[in-house]
Amino acid sequence: MTEAALENSVRRILADLPSVLWYHTRDSRGSNAGFPDLVCAGPRGVLYRELKREGKRPTIAQEAWLSALRGAGQDAGVWQPTSLLNGTIARELSALAGLASSP
Repeated sequence: MTEAALENSVRRILADLPSVLWYHTRDSRGSNAGFPDLVCAGPRGVLYRELKREGKRPTIAQEAWLSALRGAGQDAGVWQPTSLLNGTIARELSALAGLASSP
């Protein structure tokens, strides 16, 4: 599964969660290097997620952002196709929307 296909799957989940607002930069060339692909905000907080194809790791700049966000007490991480297939993405987004508890 490509990163674009993963993103489309995440968008379909988000379409069913109107209480969750999300942002994805369409063209990262004007952004600071490494900022996470997706920011989701809902009644239960904010998630920062980097989307990666299976087996791909975040770049050094992406890891720096994720680490800085986690250090600031934020929920930051990486989603890969396995995160979709094992239900992690749906669970985390449902929890963010206040519909389920976090794993």
